[in-house]
Amino acid sequence: MNKKIQAGTILTLLAAFLLAGITSSLAQTEIRDWNDLHNIRDNLGSSYILMNDLDEDSPGYANRNSNEGWLPIGTVDTPFGGTFDGNGYTISGLTIDRATSYNGLFGDAVDATVRNLGIVNANISTSGAWNGVLFGRVTASTIQNVYSTGVLVQDEQANFHHGGLIGQIRGGRLMKSWSAVNVTTIGRLVGGLIGTVTSFDGSPAVVEETYATGDVTNLADVGDVALYRWVGGLVGQFGGSSIIRNSYATGAVTSHSHVGGLVGYHWRGSLIENSYSIGAVTGQLDAGGLVGHRDPDQGDVIGIVTNSYWNSETAGLSDGVGFGKTEGVSAKTAAEMKTQATYSGWDFQSIWAFDESVNDGYPIFLFQVPTSSEAGPQLPRELVLNQNYPNPFNPSTVISYQVAAEQHVHLSVYDVTGRLIAVLVDQQQSPGDYQLNWDAGQLSSGVYFYRLEAGGHTLTRNMTFVK
Repeated sequence: MNKKIQAGTILTLLAAFLLAGITSSLAQTEIRDWNDLHNIRDNLGSSYILMNDLDEDSPGYANRNSNEGWLPIGTVDTPFGGTFDGNGYTISGLTIDRATSYNGLFGDAVDATVRNLGIVNANISTSGAWNGVLFGRVTASTIQNVYSTGVLVQDEQANFHHGGLIGQIRGGRLMKSWSAVNVTTIGRLVGGLIGTVTSFDGSPAVVEETYATGDVTNLADVGDVALYRWVGGLVGQFGGSSIIRNSYATGAVTSHSHVGGLVGYHWRGSLIENSYSIGAVTGQLDAGGLVGHRDPDQGDVIGIVTNSYWNSETAGLSDGVGFGKTEGVSAKTAAEMKTQATYSGWDFQSIWAFDESVNDGYPIFLFQVPTSSEAGPQLPRELVLNQNYPNPFNPSTVISYQVAAEQHVHLSVYDVTGRLIAVLVDQQQSPGDYQLNWDAGQLSSGVYFYRLEAGGHTLTRNMTFVK
């Protein structure tokens, strides 16, 4: 009898443990104002979701952006390690005016996930190191569908790692992201998107389907040349077996040395593939239309460039690489760069596209192509689960989602204990947009979670029912 009781107790505890894990994976803390955003620092390992745009009129703005401005989330000693889903919303007016290092919405992050977020009209001024609008530094993390606009100014000689989006990325992956931030520094390791890209703990950083359009200006007119180098339209310094793939830069780039339209300094073991630059490049030493300084061979370890191009008419230079080998780097005229036949081996089915109304006719990404009612209905390219509306709700709400391919779709609702409440969809569906109305009138008030499963992917959001 005692053995039966003991076994039952163990099973109960095991079930509770598993249920707690399910509930934890479903839970997301909602961010609705600047105070909520500030309080992320109280629990750096949790999951967060932005529920609306934040701007100068949102509650808490004055308290969080006055004097020295925004206090970045996460430090070197206590980095952010959770998940932040911007949910397609923007944070506008982020202001930082600090002499310290590690500046951005997030100061330092490790093993984090940030996605679906825009930071617009940012204004960052600092004399410190490790500066970016989104991250000062980020390590072994996944960043997707994020972008930044505004200005970043750094005014202290010899400080380093400054980027329009990220100061330094070590390992991890950055995908489908861009920056239109104008970056002005008197430091080094400066890029329109990222200051420095390198590996971490033996794992490379991967940067793909990214671009930068802001101007990068390193005020290199006095002092030691070493203080004014490694400056690029996309990335300042790039190496450590990392990869830049399917990316481009269009802004003007100015520095003293090691300055390139795409990358300032490309060192051993890293790969640039299927990328281009068209901005004007100004430098006194090792200046190139695509790469400023390409590290020389060291045995089998060499920086590699393949199928990449620079505009010889707009760069204002005669060389695509300021110093080092030129294999894989080709000069093209503006007309040639606006012609698909130029880009041998590039994927114009699922990555690249042309649209004369965008980027002055140069190649863009499919996610940049504007939608038009005249072009007919646009099929979704990925699985999407939208936030329900209204939220909070009583007693019914609309849940909408997008299916990217013919597949079996399962949409279900859970309560905060992880108990299944309802199965709303369980069937094969074609690509397209779907929505349904869910009535919770027979349930108790509280937070509920709805989960979309299709094609091996799972998306979850929460909603609040208030009677």
